[in-house]
Amino acid sequence: MNTPAHVLVAAAALAKPDAPKRNWIIAAGALLPDAWMFVFFAWAQFSGLSPSETWNEAYWSEPWQTIGAIFNSVPLALLILSIGFIWKRELVALFALALLTHAALDFPLHADDAHRHFWPLSDWRFISHISYWDRDHNIVAGMMAEGLCLILAAIALWRRFDARWVRIRAAGLAALYVVAALIRLSN
Repeated sequence: MNTPAHVLVAAAALAKPDAPKRNWIIAAGALLPDAWMFVFFAWAQFSGLSPSETWNEAYWSEPWQTIGAIFNSVPLALLILSIGFIWKRELVALFALALLTHAALDFPLHADDAHRHFWPLSDWRFISHISYWDRDHNIVAGMMAEGLCLILAAIALWRRFDARWVRIRAAGLAALYVVAALIRLSN
């Protein structure tokens, strides 16, 4: 699932009006599992790697794969969630729930690029037959699933929040997704 969709779905599941601190923590938790990829991509660009070298070689090398496993680890997110509950730290628990929301959305929509969601307990990857981006793995089904989640999240946020800026962003992200999906399918 693409990064903005993760934020929108996590917000729809967990955010509340008039709770900006809570909502920023949720956004951070939804973003964090993909944050390492932005750093990786910047490093690859700075290193002068071609797109093929970036995604077919460097992405699969160390330390990037271990960093990706750490950021997408369900056991680590559950540990953070446990700490939040035990120490009665709502924001810590919400951060972990946003991490887990991200993992739950990624799990069925990654094929050959699947994450090691159970690291450090296992290096196993669930290789889905559906991908949100890969034409070789039912991209249309993946994009429809992702798009449906995104549109439902935008509707939920629209209904829950009265703030115009929240509604505009939610509708804008949903519309941007539809345009990007159409462009992806046309290429």
